[in-house]
Amino acid sequence: MSASEVSGDHYIAALARTLKEEGYTGDIWGMGGTGAKKSGIRIEWDGEVLQLMGFTEVLHAIPFILKLRSDMVNRIIELNPDVVVVADSPDYHLRLISKLRKRGYKGKIFYISPPTVWAWRSGRVKDLRKYVDACLPLYEFEHDYLLSKGCSSYWSGAPLLEELSGSNYSKEDIPAKFIEDDKLIAILPGSRSSEIDNLMPIMGNVADKLKARGWHPVFSIAPGLNPRVRDGMIARLKNEKRDYYEGSGRHLMATAKCTIGASGTTTVESLILNCYMIVTYKVNAFSAFIVSMIAKTKYFAMTNILAGYELFPELLQKEATAENILEHALEWLDGEEDMKKIIFSNMHETRMKLGNTGVYKSWANRILKAI
Repeated sequence: MSASEVSGDHYIAALARTLKEEGYTGDIWGMGGTGAKKSGIRIEWDGEVLQLMGFTEVLHAIPFILKLRSDMVNRIIELNPDVVVVADSPDYHLRLISKLRKRGYKGKIFYISPPTVWAWRSGRVKDLRKYVDACLPLYEFEHDYLLSKGCSSYWSGAPLLEELSGSNYSKEDIPAKFIEDDKLIAILPGSRSSEIDNLMPIMGNVADKLKARGWHPVFSIAPGLNPRVRDGMIARLKNEKRDYYEGSGRHLMATAKCTIGASGTTTVESLILNCYMIVTYKVNAFSAFIVSMIAKTKYFAMTNILAGYELFPELLQKEATAENILEHALEWLDGEEDMKKIIFSNMHETRMKLGNTGVYKSWANRILKAI
């Protein structure tokens, strides 16, 4: 199994646990982070070193990435596992699996959360069709798109729905101080070093202004964050005398009056937890230009893509200012109850598009059949 992103690490960790629950007793090894290690995956390469973002941010790391990928290919060819599972990180993993196939690897390859070819760089479909035995997308519209392009794909539901619904997510795990706090605002600046660097000054400004109005902003320290980045973030928050929480950001979202966070998996988590979110994002100008030239979607937040309209406000790049974020946050916090009821109803309607639970078990069983 291989993952470098925090979200991908989460998926392979949950899948590894489920494989064991379904009776698998063989070796599970590869690249991953904190979650993968805790799940019992034997880590040969630390995935946290690849928590990069953007085009320019990656350039300086190219020699390291090339060597890491070469080492992984050689090791996989040497041990010849029955199955390879990769998650997220398309720039890294598509080249990894193509090199594996060209080197003669004949085992099954599964891709969790495959590249968003429906949004941009649709040419990657050819590699998915050629090298991957089964794509395991997170959302039904992705599954439908992959099938329409001749890719092998399987979907039954979004794994986040399974994790955050019913008995799988209990408020008993949430610190009582958050449940009792009716002024809580969740601040989620992201899980990558560069996005945290870009968003922390803006979100800190917003937090100060909300605090002055009587609200209680709490910053989330994303689980699985690179230790160096985590320690730097904590030191910064302490120095600025801001509240933070090192547990799951979901604990904050489950009880907060609203979330202010970086675009990503958290937009769907916030949707499932019925917490209104102001979505923001900011990258360097060159990265933003490249994305604007090749992206084919009107929205960037997955919740809005699922809804088909701007259910959660998106404040990106030049719009990602403390003033704009604060305006949208107060518009929600101070808004009329009738308006909120309509939005909550729209959120419920969008949640219905997330499918069924039991996703990890269905993935595990498909992999076990392949073995």
